[in-house]
Amino acid sequence: MSKNSNDNKDSLRLAAFVLSLISTIVAGFLIIPLAWMIPMTVRSWGIYKGTKKNTVAFGVCALLFLNTISGILLLISGEDK
Repeated sequence: MSKNSNDNKDSLRLAAFVLSLISTIVAGFLIIPLAWMIPMTVRSWGIYKGTKKNTVAFGVCALLFLNTISGILLLISGEDK
């Protein structure tokens, strides 16, 4: 992969993490959703840092349970092999 492609992938993943974090903070007054939003946001950070693999399943879960835009960004950034 080219350097530009990796930079683009990192940018999309950082934007997904930031949107996940904002959604988690906004939903902070709802205690029950935090049970899955906090671990998913932590995993999103791991995907951005490269310590966790990005999968289609996680992108779909982020799309449904975290934030629509961050889920789409994770799906667009591509799956790690």
